[in-house]
Amino acid sequence: MIARGYRKTGNLPVAVNGASQPVHVEQFDTDFDDPFAAEPTRTSHWLLTTCIAGIAGTLVVGAAILGFVGSTGYSNDAMASISTREAQRSNMASSGFLESVTLRPFGESFFDEDDETPEVSGEFVVPQRGVTGEAVYPGISAGDLPYGGGRTVVLDAELAVASVNAENITTISKTPPPEPVDETIRLAAGSTLVDEIVSRGVTREAAQALVASIEPVFPTKQFKDGTEFELTLEQQQDFYGRYVIFPVRLAFRPGPTENILVEADEDGHFVARIDGEKEGTASRYANYDHFRTKARVGSSLYATAKDYKVPDYITAELTRVFAYDVDFQRQVKASDSFEVFYGNPLTGSSKKRKVLHYAQLTLGGKTKTYYRFTDAEGQTDYYDEQGRSATKSLLKTPVSGFKLTSGFGMRRHPLLGYNKMHTGIDFGAPYGTPIRAAGNGKIEVAGRFGAYGIAVKLKHNGKYETLYAHMSRLADGIRAGGNVRQGQVIGYVGSTGRSTGPHLHYEVRMNDRPVNPTRIKASGGRQLADKDMKTFKALKSRIIAMMKVAPTGTRVAQVQQ
Repeated sequence: MIARGYRKTGNLPVAVNGASQPVHVEQFDTDFDDPFAAEPTRTSHWLLTTCIAGIAGTLVVGAAILGFVGSTGYSNDAMASISTREAQRSNMASSGFLESVTLRPFGESFFDEDDETPEVSGEFVVPQRGVTGEAVYPGISAGDLPYGGGRTVVLDAELAVASVNAENITTISKTPPPEPVDETIRLAAGSTLVDEIVSRGVTREAAQALVASIEPVFPTKQFKDGTEFELTLEQQQDFYGRYVIFPVRLAFRPGPTENILVEADEDGHFVARIDGEKEGTASRYANYDHFRTKARVGSSLYATAKDYKVPDYITAELTRVFAYDVDFQRQVKASDSFEVFYGNPLTGSSKKRKVLHYAQLTLGGKTKTYYRFTDAEGQTDYYDEQGRSATKSLLKTPVSGFKLTSGFGMRRHPLLGYNKMHTGIDFGAPYGTPIRAAGNGKIEVAGRFGAYGIAVKLKHNGKYETLYAHMSRLADGIRAGGNVRQGQVIGYVGSTGRSTGPHLHYEVRMNDRPVNPTRIKASGGRQLADKDMKTFKALKSRIIAMMKVAPTGTRVAQVQQ
């Protein structure tokens, strides 16, 4: 039975079985079965207790850390200045939780002047440290010290400033750079503008960049001896802070009414322009009369020449000159190269339409070159280095640059279905491709000619005959009985007569017998001599000199746009 506090309240009368009897009643201080009874207020001190315990714990932990770190944060050499007597007292007091080791500043003695300097040989200079008697860090004896000769040595230490190497210091000067300097350059014979600028202290890279910027406005190869240039030089700091000479402005006059300026922008890039004109305008004094193009053949001679802005009629003239020696379909490879020099005529009656002055073709490492020349009789032709004419009795092919689709000899006829002698060769070419006469001759047939369709038959020097078949139409002026010149257009490719598609059927007959056109060795042309040969050599030297200063093919595109 649980004892509960109560107080006595007295006796109350209660009727039992009709009789009134007294009943003893006791009232407890608290009714534990009463749900409506209020819970007594209890005063709790847990918050205060927690705070006090936390502060105490912090102090203890902090003191422990300080003791461990403070006693081990110095090197053995620094701890050599610990007082021996205090170390001994600390050793005796090590039964406590923390050791007490007294450190003094360097240079301060640990013992009184009256005391004798203790011998420390064999005894501990730094006492051992541990927790609750366990030696975690062993002590250091005098024998372990690298100095002192067995005696305690007090070290004096001081802070020193690290030495500074003056060569590694970049000095930023507040002094303004020197003023720009103006120079006048007069181009001397045999000198270049780049060399003249470099001789004034400018780097070659900067000089080359400046001169290259002039090219789109005026061709630098057309600079003449004695041309004057006004150059402005300025000292500027480079990446390393050193002063270097840099060209900031160049001016010259290619003609009496034009001034070309070249200026450097804030990034050091050069921009050339004509004073008073918008940027990109070419000089009116840079009127190109002659052009030079050199390139690899690539995918095709015609396509490459067109990429270099060579006029189509110049390319056609190139193929015509070499047509006597070269089969452009079978002999020319992508790795081969060509070079042309063309411009206003140097000889002949016409002075306006540009002509081909020089033609060079390199096939398989072998180079052939021809020059245009008009002899004393007014006949214009192309001659090699030795003065031999490029013209042969017959052209190699009447259509240049197209594929040979069928050869000479026996074959199965594509329409008749049986073997039959093919008395010529076929060239696959699009409708309308011009067909040229293989040589000078007289027209024997011009029109419909049986299974050949529209055809032309020419007779040459009483020995050779050539036939051109399946034309779409004849060229103007081509009639039987007339005469034609070698290379003259006589008709256009078609598919008339017994034909499966557009192509040229070409035959060569010798003494009325068909021969293989690809195996004919045509006789050579004319050989220059005497006065014509002397005049030709002088013209050849002139053409070579002009080629050296002519703009290249890449510049042709800029001029002709």
